[in-house]
Amino acid sequence: MLEQLISGFLHNFGFMMVLVAVAIAAIRAALGKPFAEELLRWSLLLPAGANGLFTAGTHIFMPAYCAEQIGWPDSPFQYEVGIADLTIGVLGVLAFWGNFSFRLAATIAAVMLYGGDAIGHVHQMIAAKNFEPGNAGSWFWMDVLLPLILIISFVIYWRRNGSLNA
Repeated sequence: MLEQLISGFLHNFGFMMVLVAVAIAAIRAALGKPFAEELLRWSLLLPAGANGLFTAGTHIFMPAYCAEQIGWPDSPFQYEVGIADLTIGVLGVLAFWGNFSFRLAATIAAVMLYGGDAIGHVHQMIAAKNFEPGNAGSWFWMDVLLPLILIISFVIYWRRNGSLNA
């Protein structure tokens, strides 16, 4: 039972990080913090940051397993994907404590990576009929939801702060 819970959590890690970020932001908003800023910060830390570090580890250190979950053959490009994930992971973690401009840069990078991933997943579903869990499951939905959450929360945060110098 516990093994199944842990396995399920790890197989859906990115999406779980989205849910945890939204829950933490909602709790902090109930305590008087601005929801959009909290959602932005926690989304950068967890689904972008922690998930980026997690997926970097799987692509770099477990490439065959990772490729199998996505429905791809193992490839040396997994290392490069892992490094891109590592970059987003580090940016996301640092942006949690960063200023407005750093959060903007991290948001742009995460939106481009995860939004591009979502487009790639759709292409694989249509062109290759790839509906493996790592391509069409919760990872796909994380790649769709996170860019939307980051863009919307950042725009609200930007309007509230009114400047890139905040």
